[in-house]
Amino acid sequence: MTLLLLTIAAAAATIWMIAAPGARFLPEFARLLSAPRIERGPFSFFSGRSYVSGAFQGREVAVRLQLKRSRYGQGYLVVALRLEGSATLDEAGGGASIDAHIHDPAGRRALSLLASHDVLPSVEEGWLKGLWQPQGFIIFPGRFSPDKWRQVLESMRTLATSLEGAV
Repeated sequence: MTLLLLTIAAAAATIWMIAAPGARFLPEFARLLSAPRIERGPFSFFSGRSYVSGAFQGREVAVRLQLKRSRYGQGYLVVALRLEGSATLDEAGGGASIDAHIHDPAGRRALSLLASHDVLPSVEEGWLKGLWQPQGFIIFPGRFSPDKWRQVLESMRTLATSLEGAV
C-alpha cells in the first residue's frame, strides 16, 4: 500500500513539474495586457494549447501557447498584434520579407531586439506575428520574465507602426 501511494505521489509530482511552468506562464503574460482574457479548453491539459487576448498600448493582442505534449513535438509561443488599415505586407510587398519594408531607425531597432530574443516576426492576414520557439536544451516556456516580454510587445508595436507607414 505504501509503495502504491509513493508511486502515485511520484507520478503526480512528475506531471505537475511538466505542466507547472506552462500553467503559470500565460497568466503572468496576461498581466502585461489590459483587459486580458485567458482561454483554455476542457482538454487543454492534454493538448497543451491555451490562449490569452487583450490589448497592449492600444493594440489588439492575441497569444497562443503550445506546450510540448509528445516526444517529438515542440513547444512554441505566438504573440500577434493586429495591424491597422486594410493593406497588408503580403498585398503590398508580394511576399517580400519584413526587413525589406522597414526603413526607419525605430523599426530597425525593433527588428534587432526581436532577433536578440529569438522572436521571428511575420505578417499574416492583418496580424504581425512573433514566433518564439527556442531550440536546444531548455525547459519550455521556462520562468516568465516580464521585462523580456514587455520589450517584445513594445518592439512588435513599434514594428507594426513602421509596417503600417511602409505599406
